[in-house]
Amino acid sequence: MAIKYALMALLHSQELSANQLRHSYQEETDEMWPLNIGQVTQTLDRLVRDGLVAEAGTAPSSNGRTVQVYRLSDAGKEALQLWWRTPALRTEDDRDELVTKIVLAANNGVDLLALLDRQRAGVLQKLRALHKQNQDLPEDRSAEKLLYERRIFDLEAEARWLDRVEALAPKTKGAAS
Repeated sequence: MAIKYALMALLHSQELSANQLRHSYQEETDEMWPLNIGQVTQTLDRLVRDGLVAEAGTAPSSNGRTVQVYRLSDAGKEALQLWWRTPALRTEDDRDELVTKIVLAANNGVDLLALLDRQRAGVLQKLRALHKQNQDLPEDRSAEKLLYERRIFDLEAEARWLDRVEALAPKTKGAAS
């Protein structure tokens, strides 16, 4: 996920310092993805440079030091609205290790059915563990619940895909890719 949009979303309703942004992000995401202060400040620097965020003055921090606070600029508000309206789709150019492994297995004397069985067993083991962890979570849209649900659905889809791969005929030599 692009951290810049998360920070912009947090700045949409209030002015915050870098440390407040870090704390708010971790609170909103149930601390599922730790965010270090260096990542926040570097991202803020780029957002300011790009005109999406502006410095909004200074304020005293909890330890008494004066810190810079930031606000979302008009251009930032427009960019954030575009982000909300744009679907978050996985890129098609990601190199998929499992697809690569399956494609190369045939030319390397690897038993494809055994490879698929091991993968399926790993997927099912992970699914059982996720279901067990997920059942103890409240039925709400917390970051933790959503993450477990997403992983479960992804693994269920992978298990179905492995069945489909097994049903496909081997690639024939000289076939178009």
